[in-house]
Amino acid sequence: MDAGRVERAVVAAVEAADLDDDRDQAAVELAVSYARAIDGEGDLPKNGGALLRVLDALLLTPKARLARKSTGPVPAPAEAPPNPLDELRERRAARSTTTG
Repeated sequence: MDAGRVERAVVAAVEAADLDDDRDQAAVELAVSYARAIDGEGDLPKNGGALLRVLDALLLTPKARLARKSTGPVPAPAEAPPNPLDELRERRAARSTTTG
């Protein structure tokens, strides 16, 4: 079965974006399946919004790329706050080494 116009466009966009991360693969497959449904059923109102959301998540739309550019790279996760129990243990250990 030949790919339809929307499917070819999605595949071309994915290839141009060079999505090497395996974690993106499920979203890529979902985008292609929505594109096939649009090509096959011609039901853009039913599947178009879903396809657009997946493409946004993959940063494959101008809107998503602009939003990413304006906010900068995704920040690294913050370190967890110190555990109060660990702090008490450290103070107790420090006290026992200085007093004994």
